[in-house]
Amino acid sequence: MKSSPLNLILSVLIVCVVAAAGLAATYSITAPIITAQDKAAEEAALKGVFPDAASFKSVEPALLEKVQALAGDTKVDAVYRAIDSAGAQIGWGLKVGSRGYGGYINLVLGLDRDGKVTRVTILSMNETPGLGTRIKTEPAFLEQFATLPAGFTEKDVKGLDMISGATKSSRGVRNSVSATAIIFEKVLKDAGEVR
Repeated sequence: MKSSPLNLILSVLIVCVVAAAGLAATYSITAPIITAQDKAAEEAALKGVFPDAASFKSVEPALLEKVQALAGDTKVDAVYRAIDSAGAQIGWGLKVGSRGYGGYINLVLGLDRDGKVTRVTILSMNETPGLGTRIKTEPAFLEQFATLPAGFTEKDVKGLDMISGATKSSRGVRNSVSATAIIFEKVLKDAGEVR
């Protein structure tokens, strides 16, 4: 067979179709696995911020929309009601994220019924290794958020320590926590019990 521009184009087209089909097949196989792993990590983080909860129930779409409208620059991916073994609501779990140095810092944060932070857990981030990642590897940084009083404000959050050399990363976490103070005060505080 002679080499011609048409043969070259057909050869490249066949290679592209085979590569695209292989990529699509790989994606269809791995997507459910990745989704399941992400869900498991989120559930573990929720359990980490609310160890006493027996289950977590996603809030109604209308309530989630209200929360997202108040969040400002902080993204709110999910809000859960933390339920104890007797079926009573003991607080809220929020999956939120704010921009750090290397992109969004996604975290799960627990608020008790009075609006006090129970714990903060980082789910994912792309911060600079050895600097920005210290927001996750230095336990005292995340633990300090649990010292905030019920009804805390943005001013209270700004009074907390930041990590030297990781100010943008620290600020990203602080922004998420500050947003949850507003969200609790304006929406979640009066959102009622489990329905």
